[in-house]
Amino acid sequence: MVGTIGQRLRRAAWGIAPLLLLGCGFEPEGDVPMSPPELYRSWWEKTESCSGLTGDFDRVRWYVVEGYGFDCPSGRCAGRWQADGRIILAGDWTGHEMVVRHEMLHALIRRSGHPEHEFKSLCRLTWDTWHESEGDAETPAPAALRAMLD
Repeated sequence: MVGTIGQRLRRAAWGIAPLLLLGCGFEPEGDVPMSPPELYRSWWEKTESCSGLTGDFDRVRWYVVEGYGFDCPSGRCAGRWQADGRIILAGDWTGHEMVVRHEMLHALIRRSGHPEHEFKSLCRLTWDTWHESEGDAETPAPAALRAMLD
């Protein structure tokens, strides 16, 4: 056995630390479970199609926080995907295809962040690219909302 007990414990702690961090989830204030509308299934299929990925829609647990946005680790959010399989949406955005599908894409790629290939090239699920692909006339001015998707 190479190394002291202390060294081995430190190495083990470093190996476990990332797993513990993944277990620490964000808990927004006032979130309540919601049943996804049937329309979300077709949006899920569209998101699978554009990304080339597949996932189990029924494994996603949906939550809603009333209002236009909610406090989250990155500031204010309209939606947020969690590594534990939850998608949290601000109530005012539950019917907005781009916002919902943006979070679905996180669930399919199973990571946070916004890889340009998936979010801009393949699926066009950012404020900058959405108008080009869907022509959504209901979308408020992007400048006020860019930071609200996590």
